[in-house]
Amino acid sequence: MARVNNNQEQVSIPIDYDEIADVNSLSDDANSASNPFGFLTNNGMIKIEEESWWHIFVKNSFLFGMGQLAIDTRIVAIHKNSNCGLTGKARLTSFTIFYDAVAKKCGGNANIVQAWYGASRDEINEIVRHGFSPCSKDSSYGGAVQLFPLRLSLSSALTTEMDENGLRHVLLCRVILGKMEEIASGSKQIHPSSMEFDSGVDNIVGPTKYIVWSCYMNSHIHLDYIVSFKVSSSEGVVRPQGNAIRPSSRDRAIQHNGEITFKQFIQNLKQVAGDKFLFAVFKLYKHEVWIVESFL
Repeated sequence: MARVNNNQEQVSIPIDYDEIADVNSLSDDANSASNPFGFLTNNGMIKIEEESWWHIFVKNSFLFGMGQLAIDTRIVAIHKNSNCGLTGKARLTSFTIFYDAVAKKCGGNANIVQAWYGASRDEINEIVRHGFSPCSKDSSYGGAVQLFPLRLSLSSALTTEMDENGLRHVLLCRVILGKMEEIASGSKQIHPSSMEFDSGVDNIVGPTKYIVWSCYMNSHIHLDYIVSFKVSSSEGVVRPQGNAIRPSSRDRAIQHNGEITFKQFIQNLKQVAGDKFLFAVFKLYKHEVWIVESFL
């Protein structure tokens, strides 16, 4: 397999242990039977306020990637991983160790990106509680975890399922890609072809999907946020079939042909959020935010 050098969406994220929250900071309504987000708040996720910079940044990132569906998409809530408790701290520690190891292996660059993962509420509940499982809902790529680039949140939305409250959920994760190899779409490859590689990509131009195999799925992926949203139907944009979301023809073109580059994505995000807002976020949250190299 060929080595893939992907610089379009590369970010530099020093790991900061200050992001580990205290267990006492969890939401008071975590045990409410009527709370549709109890499965998150009971397991170390904290709802972030709509006025917060993080809520605005994550929301805008998701909506930009939704293309024409953005106008019919309503963000209901965004939850952040508190990294609290023994399990939460252990997962962050493990991610940090592998970050350092892959960076050393790759000459100082662990090739970390932000990526989306969509699923049913039940699967996301299992991921929050126990991590990713090889028993994927999609048997292609040998049951590996398939995540979508930041600019393609629409692709992750297409893999969600509506829950009993009419909500859909996607994860926003930090992913250690290291050295990537190109993988044919639908491949049953269950591990890297050699020790040289750490992850795969199904399209050398784009890319359109990241592949993280079972042997790395819970050491190279760290859950940061969960976006809960609703999509209403609109003629010419969404044509529901059962619980499915169907993109417009333009969005399908973007999804499959990589029509929007990451540089264009950042420039578009600037137009909505504003330069001053983005630079303030990068400056104040430099140990946690997605530092975009070469595009700012």
